Amino acid sequence: MEFANLKYIVYIALSAGIAAVLYAVYLFWKKMMLGRLMEDPAVRGRMVKRDRLLSSVKAALVFICILLFVFTALRPRWGEQVREASSEGVDLLVALDVSNSMLARDVSPSRLDRAKDAVRLLSESVRGDRVGLVLFAEEAFIQCPLTTDIGAFNMFLDAAGPGVVRVQGTNIGAAFDMAYRVFNRRRMTARNLVVITDGEDHEGRVDAALEKFRDLGVTVFAVAIGQEGGEVIPLAADDASGDVYQKDSEGNVVRTKLNPGLLRRIASATGGEYVDITSSFSGVYRIVDRMRGQDRNVYGTRMVREKKERYGVFAIALIILLMAELLLPERRETKSARRPRFSMPEALLFWRKKRKGVSEN
Repeated sequence: MEFANLKYIVYIALSAGIAAVLYAVYLFWKKMMLGRLMEDPAVRGRMVKRDRLLSSVKAALVFICILLFVFTALRPRWGEQVREASSEGVDLLVALDVSNSMLARDVSPSRLDRAKDAVRLLSESVRGDRVGLVLFAEEAFIQCPLTTDIGAFNMFLDAAGPGVVRVQGTNIGAAFDMAYRVFNRRRMTARNLVVITDGEDHEGRVDAALEKFRDLGVTVFAVAIGQEGGEVIPLAADDASGDVYQKDSEGNVVRTKLNPGLLRRIASATGGEYVDITSSFSGVYRIVDRMRGQDRNVYGTRMVREKKERYGVFAIALIILLMAELLLPERRETKSARRPRFSMPEALLFWRKKRKGVSEN
């Protein structure tokens, strides 16, 4: 057995506990008031005699109903069933820059680490959609094909870094070429490419790729990261000394700068959007909102094996026991009762009137 709403167990248990405590307080108050009423002979003679067994059964039924409520709210499932499910959603391909310039620490802890956080936020926000990952520097390759398995996607994302690419540099055009191959193979109604980079492009092949994306109807979201003032590049991601930095052939320390102009041009050319995640992830949420407003794709159908929902059994039992508690009397009917008797509410009213009359006299 498993519970679909187990993550809400704290709230469900708290609600059930409050209901049980309130009912226990009611029972205590009722017992206390009965004791006070029975002290008056006039009221005691006309009180309905309660059956302790029936009263105990009614109280037990209430507490059992509270327990059944807990099981119903937790949505228990057991047994298996096979059903046909359609796969639908929006396809998102993320092109992540893993060149050495992404190791710059003008963004804490580094450009690459912050970019990964943004990608995780994207993948978690578009659950049900397919997400793929392309890594690029001078070359580009598919790190993770389009998938709905977010756990596997994040595992491939964690392994991303400059060491996975043989030739260093920054070639955004190579990433676009790889993304074009993916989108050209699959005919989809909603195609999105998110490029996360500092915008440095050493090859200048972006314009040719943008023409292809316009023909396919691919929306490109350009995500910038880094400071325009420039930053030095440490030789390794785990280099914390701050003394060894990348240098050019002449021995000068290389500084990497954000190139927002190129990224804005990429976004505007494809109807996408330019966002900067250097200081805030608010732009990521804008991308998610744009994607949610797009047409959903149907990728086909597949057979899904899942647990059967069984909360209905507990819900029916809960209703039956509640009805039984309401219909069950608190006393047994006897033929020997000659004069009218009244229940506890009537006795309370009679007792209060009698006490009021005595106090006035």
